[in-house]
Amino acid sequence: EIFKRGNRSTALSEPIIIEEQEEENENSKKVIKEAEKSDIGSFSITAYDIQGKAENPLFVFHHGAGYSGLSFALAALHIKNLTNSEFTIFAYDCRGHDVLKAAFGNDVITNREIFLVGHSMGGSVVANATSKQLIPSVTCMAVIDVVEGSAMEALSSMLNFCRNRPSEFKTVEDAISWSIKSGTIRNHKSARVSIPCLLTEQETCTNIKKYTWRTDLAATQPHWKGWFSGLSEKFLSPSAAKLLILAGTDRLDKPLIIAQMQGKYQLMVLPEAGHMVQEDMPERTATALVDFWKRNEKLVLPVKKPFVVDK
Repeated sequence: EIFKRGNRSTALSEPIIIEEQEEENENSKKVIKEAEKSDIGSFSITAYDIQGKAENPLFVFHHGAGYSGLSFALAALHIKNLTNSEFTIFAYDCRGHDVLKAAFGNDVITNREIFLVGHSMGGSVVANATSKQLIPSVTCMAVIDVVEGSAMEALSSMLNFCRNRPSEFKTVEDAISWSIKSGTIRNHKSARVSIPCLLTEQETCTNIKKYTWRTDLAATQPHWKGWFSGLSEKFLSPSAAKLLILAGTDRLDKPLIIAQMQGKYQLMVLPEAGHMVQEDMPERTATALVDFWKRNEKLVLPVKKPFVVDK
């Protein structure tokens, strides 16, 4: 129920079609279908939003590999409360392109102030898009718990993680319990929101249900190096205000240490959190994002009137 139905009017951008599904609790859940011109055929994108005032900024969240838009659910709730529901918050399950145009219309990438936030692999997507100026109206950018140096070093152990985590569960509750016990997510409330949508239900030959991961992370291995190569430069090069949120300072590489000393970006460290920072500490994450926005939003100055001396 975190994502309540907001403004029902949605701009369409061909060949993208957006359809709103009727769901319990009036969840503002949208399915974006690409009708044509797709190299991989038709597919759907699940997106979630909290509608605010059109003149206020748009927060866009991009999740990490193997996760979903709901990994930002609790953080989105806190942002909604901190901003009195005046900011629009948009998170989606990453597939395809032009999601922003499809959801908000062509003008959004040029006329509306946007705060891009990406976690892990999503951070590399956000940094890449901003460095290439694909979204000119980006005012702020935040990357959560990913830097080039430590990410490249961790690639060798990533495959072992994929192999060692359970491939299936008897129940959704078992998957949630595993995520907590393994330390993957340290916040039980957040795990109950984000884990279920990462699973798909299947039936065995004996008609016994089981739950497996929706995304095969190991199958994405050929792309891992490309995701993070050059990330530091892509993060530092845009003119947008930059925030880096980490779970530990040991994740900083040399270019980022130098840039941080030069004041080229703001660094925030939350050592109490694990890799899933926004899930482990959603309120601290939300507060950091809102405060950063307020410090860096564009100021609209009043028009100066000529001084007239009464005679």
